[in-house]
Amino acid sequence: MHPGIHHPAGGGEPPAAVRRRTLGNGLRVVLAPFWPGPRAAVGVHYGVGFRSELPGQEGLAHLFEHLMFRGSESLPDGGFFDGIHPLAGTANGTTHQDYTDYVQVLPAAALEQALFREADRMRAPLFTETQLAAQLSGVAREIAHVRDDRPYGGCPWPLLPRVLFRDFAHAHDGYGDIERLRRTTVADCAAFFDAHYTPANAVLTVVGPFAPEDVWPLVERHFGDIPGRRPLSPPPAHEPPPSEDTWLTCREPGVERTAVALGHRLPDPVTALPDYLAHMVLARLLGRPDGGGTDGLPAPVSAGCGFFGPLDTRGPDALVVTALLPPGLPPTGFRQALADWAARHSTPGAVAERAVRAAAFLGAQHRRTHAGLQERCRALGRLELLYGRAELVDEVPELLEGTGPEAVAAAAAGLAGAPAGVLVLEPGRERTRPAAPAPAPAPLVPTAGRSAAELGRSPLGPRPLPPLAKQPEAALDRAHETRLANGLRVVAVPDARSRTVELRLRIPLGGVGWSRPREVARLLRTVEHATGTGAAAARLGGELRLTTDGQWADVGGWAPADARTELFGAVARLLDADRLASTAVTGHRSPGLPPERHMDEVLRLHWLRGRVADPAAESQAALHRAVFAPRGALLVVVGDADPERLAEEVGAAMGAWTAPGAAVPAPPGDAPAAVLVVGSGGARRPSDGGTAHVTLSCPETAGGSLDPARYLATALFGGHPDSRLARWCRESGNPAHHMYAGRDTVADRARSLVRLSVPRTSMAPAVAGVRAQMRRLATEPPAPPEVAAVARYCAAQLLSAFDSPAMLADALRHTLAAGRDLDWVVRRPRLLRAVDGEAVTAAAHALYLASEMTAVALTEGEPTSTEGELRAALQGERTTPPLAMVESHP
Repeated sequence: MHPGIHHPAGGGEPPAAVRRRTLGNGLRVVLAPFWPGPRAAVGVHYGVGFRSELPGQEGLAHLFEHLMFRGSESLPDGGFFDGIHPLAGTANGTTHQDYTDYVQVLPAAALEQALFREADRMRAPLFTETQLAAQLSGVAREIAHVRDDRPYGGCPWPLLPRVLFRDFAHAHDGYGDIERLRRTTVADCAAFFDAHYTPANAVLTVVGPFAPEDVWPLVERHFGDIPGRRPLSPPPAHEPPPSEDTWLTCREPGVERTAVALGHRLPDPVTALPDYLAHMVLARLLGRPDGGGTDGLPAPVSAGCGFFGPLDTRGPDALVVTALLPPGLPPTGFRQALADWAARHSTPGAVAERAVRAAAFLGAQHRRTHAGLQERCRALGRLELLYGRAELVDEVPELLEGTGPEAVAAAAAGLAGAPAGVLVLEPGRERTRPAAPAPAPAPLVPTAGRSAAELGRSPLGPRPLPPLAKQPEAALDRAHETRLANGLRVVAVPDARSRTVELRLRIPLGGVGWSRPREVARLLRTVEHATGTGAAAARLGGELRLTTDGQWADVGGWAPADARTELFGAVARLLDADRLASTAVTGHRSPGLPPERHMDEVLRLHWLRGRVADPAAESQAALHRAVFAPRGALLVVVGDADPERLAEEVGAAMGAWTAPGAAVPAPPGDAPAAVLVVGSGGARRPSDGGTAHVTLSCPETAGGSLDPARYLATALFGGHPDSRLARWCRESGNPAHHMYAGRDTVADRARSLVRLSVPRTSMAPAVAGVRAQMRRLATEPPAPPEVAAVARYCAAQLLSAFDSPAMLADALRHTLAAGRDLDWVVRRPRLLRAVDGEAVTAAAHALYLASEMTAVALTEGEPTSTEGELRAALQGERTTPPLAMVESHP
């Protein structure tokens, strides 16, 4: 029987209660049925992590996580991903202290395929010398990137556990030493699998739009015949807390400030969950004081429960506090200041309403996070494995919200007098780290187990991948759209998964804003500060932020559903220019821009040149009125409320918003080609002299924004894992080349674009090659299988918008602000499947050959030389295009 969808996406139904079973081989199964969305998640949590490693095995659990993706009896040679990537699915794994998890997220039609993949590697994994060597290289790069080569590497994890704990299981470095790991053999891997990767040591989790009676037979079919084995017993979890502070000081070259990380032992979440949750609230107060200050501490701190998040281990856990110390403050002074802070907050009156607000925020944040498909799947499996209580995912928010000032004050009192582990990384000429313990003389895995060859064979042999089932369609039931009298477009969609409201306001900056992006960025920071936006949203139990990318001003945030009218009011205050002082726009140094933003800013100014008046802004209020205009703006609200009522409440809060905006003269009929060479001084990640960043832009002809053929042509050319550009880079032996294609809006022009990041010496041939690939796609229709594959990928990718209320709000903001209608979000997959190769070729011609192309290059070196190379590369089909050069831009 095919699993059927029971609640349409966007329909507003909260997730249903979990169901569970245990198979005959000991595998525990948790099912979250009736998920209101068109995709499914399948996770497997194994009860093996860093703490399962014996002396001499340091890093093996993490290495093994990598190896589990590389092959099984029915899916050899990395075939695990072959059916995932074409469906725009994802598959990932993570290693933690007490577990390793593997999660796939795919269209609901691929549920059985996901179950098949997980069952096949649980039944018969393949371990080969070639794959082991490849994964050792990958792990070595990860260790270098995360721990060894970055500033303050290893702070707080994995260095702090060495200070806080004594037992090997809790204290050792879970990354291990790469040279020791290189001595790992295939036989070691087989023994490790046999010892830990058993059905009785695992939890299978399924979240999707299915009825339970449709899922249980599939689970039994694929997992029921896997032989049961007794897993190796986990190490003892208990370790007595320290009796006094323990310190570890390391040196760190190339940094100016000392970093400190402190770890305090947490209550056991199994036997003292309320006390554990009180420490979560205390950590929120410590790391996020009201008003954005430091609450009496000498430096801002980051604080949280657990090295990898709260409720993430069954063994001893830590409240972790980290800070960069100001000059002149010794680590001992910071340690004492933290103890003094805890003492000041050790009475209910000292925390009072702040504790209530922090608890409410954490409860709402937990619901919001776990309204996401992947995070819900991971949390259900983790909580079932560690505590036998998958239902905690929905119980924790209520428990957090019931945590009162008394419990938080008691947690602070305990923290004030409790010993801590203190890790100090101070500036020094050479990096120093504690030496790894000597290798254990015992074998890497002291269990005989089955051989690697035996593991890779099952009695029935390889099995075929099941076919895809019928894919349920996405829906936006009861979505409501209206336009206020002031011109603001409002779209409201019901969604009860998180009991919150997601708000996304997008405002086109208009001519003045587009021509003065740095001043707009400063204006937004001023508006946030003048109106207290962040603090106001935090008091509601939510968040609110203003951002700009040079094209739009975005206001984004969320709040509990019962605080939505206050959230709308906070946004309305942001839009009131009269709240700003009539002072000149000054101060606030703009940070450097990423290369793509820097190049787009230059292109925007080039296309607007001579068409937009640029008077000086007499005041912040004047600039605010020119930029923050309701006509042309879009507000998307996704949340747990009736959509018509949501729209009415938005109208009541923002209907009085008026501002003239700033008109932009109509663009000329064409956009002359140009080559703009930009200095990298304004980029956040300047080129090191060896890399060139190039953007090729063609203005789109009118009427193309809703054309499915153009969407598909862009994806086929450079927006798909197996796109023409990706294949060309692979086949030409250029792994350092990174290219992609897209479509967006710059100033008042829709454009198609291609971005390149290539070695500087390869810039000109890379640009010429891209132009050749454009001409090929625009003149040679792609074969039907290629078009079908890309259409299938794009249609599946679009379904990810429904994975959570937050993702749906983001997708609607992006899609509707681009000029598309609400129905396009649902119809797009069907329309893409109807496009043929001839339509793709016609679309490619319109996108890449019918308009004049402008190139913007961001690279260090001689601008004239760069301009000349790009001129030659772009003159393949035009004799004397009008070319301009800009050497640098502020």
